[in-house]
Amino acid sequence: MKKIFKLTICGNLRKTKLCSYIKFFLIALLLLFLFRAPLYRLLITYRSVGTRAPIEITSPILLGKIEEKAEGKTLNMKDIANIAASITNESLSFTANRTAGNPNQTIKTHEANCIGYSAMFNAIANYLIKEYRLRNEIKAVHLIGKLSFLGIDLHQFFKSAFLRDHDFNQLLDIKTGERLAIDPTISDYLWIERVYLGY
Repeated sequence: MKKIFKLTICGNLRKTKLCSYIKFFLIALLLLFLFRAPLYRLLITYRSVGTRAPIEITSPILLGKIEEKAEGKTLNMKDIANIAASITNESLSFTANRTAGNPNQTIKTHEANCIGYSAMFNAIANYLIKEYRLRNEIKAVHLIGKLSFLGIDLHQFFKSAFLRDHDFNQLLDIKTGERLAIDPTISDYLWIERVYLGY
């Protein structure tokens, strides 16, 4: 009888400890999810090493999407960033394969790597800046960058030419000097709207 009672207590203790571990794990996962953006900005730094030329939008499909999202709005820099990210994320899926970097083509194929994501974001932002006569107020740039984790260059660990750099975007408020750094790929898959640019 004593032996059965002892086994039952031990079994319950094990279950209690297991439940505690599971609860701790689930709470930790929830906190990681909720604080993913500040944590990502704290750990990952983007540094610009070059730029890519902007691409003019000629696709009626893409132009229609832009007009639909921007219709009747008075836009500021954050609005432009949100519209460009929203259309890019809705229109594209990430691929590691070689693919077009031109948004007039990727809007049809729906596949892009980081170059295609950033090219579409930048094309949309520049279109809105031009259409809303904001060229003296806002500047959009397609950047080629390097990512580091707590100061350690992440690209040194990859031999593939595909991973030697990473494209992202920057919007600049010319009057105030405020900058927004956006990685459309990360925005699409991790729902992180802004990244940290360490120049």
